[in-house]
Amino acid sequence: MEQEWVYYALLFIAVLVMTYLPGVGVYFRLFNTFIHESVGHALVARMTGGRVVSISLFQNTGGLAVFQHHWFGKVITIFSGYPVSSLMSVVVVYAIMQGLYEYVAVGLFSLLVYGLVFWVRNVAGWFWVLSVIGGISIAYMYLDSLYFEILISTIGLTLLIQAFSSSWGIFILSVISSKRAGDTTLLAEATKIPAVVWGIIFMIQGTVFFLTGVLIWFGYDLLTVMNELIVE
Repeated sequence: MEQEWVYYALLFIAVLVMTYLPGVGVYFRLFNTFIHESVGHALVARMTGGRVVSISLFQNTGGLAVFQHHWFGKVITIFSGYPVSSLMSVVVVYAIMQGLYEYVAVGLFSLLVYGLVFWVRNVAGWFWVLSVIGGISIAYMYLDSLYFEILISTIGLTLLIQAFSSSWGIFILSVISSKRAGDTTLLAEATKIPAVVWGIIFMIQGTVFFLTGVLIWFGYDLLTVMNELIVE
């Protein structure tokens, strides 16, 4: 049991460091960008009756989802980016801890293929999506199961860490540069509620989901933890 805890701790630290390295870090951080744009924005836009025009993924790990929607649907779609990516990161980590590596891989593979066909419309985005599709396929078919599981775990932890990091990033940006703070600026323009308010909301939800994901990763029973907190 102690050996497992050490393994999870070392992998968590390794992924945390790796995501901020040049090159490979940028590549892996794009997983969070893709989930943010494709599920948080594009899929929510479609579910609420909007039309998705395109998704672009950039080499600086930024992304852009272009969609057409009525006012309420637009607000919901813009708002959903950060909470949905945070929620998805926890879902993926939970599935990994249940040993559902293949299900995570199939889900991600399917989303990538769908995004490639219908949404992604820039060269950098095409290159990244195709390389991930190829990498996951090769890892599943030719690598030992342990290395495949490490790869999927690395992707899951990257999503968890980057969903948290980006939620704090947009909060800080909404404080120091509210006119150029991405989704918070767009929400402020649409609702007249200051960008910093949206930034605070994104920061809080990102922190809560991150702590939840960390507890799951290190094998804590969330119900037990909650009961202990209530008793105390």
